[in-house]
Amino acid sequence: MQTKMAQTLETLNIESQIASYVSALSDKNKQVVLAVVKSIAEADHEAEFEKKWTKAIPLEKAREHTLNTVKKLFNDKNSLNKS
Repeated sequence: MQTKMAQTLETLNIESQIASYVSALSDKNKQVVLAVVKSIAEADHEAEFEKKWTKAIPLEKAREHTLNTVKKLFNDKNSLNKS
């Protein structure tokens, strides 16, 4: 428990240091920092997406499901046209 509290305090300390640093920057440099933060966030998002993707269904199973769905749609359309 004490370790978690220490980590929380450390994180808050780092965040306050970053906030203090960024607040002292010019508007131009704030935009640069913002761009870097956005690129890091996008990279994290892409990494998370790739991590989830590797746990997805196998490609052959996805292909089979897609073909079955298309066949069902054609069959449904054909049965409506015959009525």
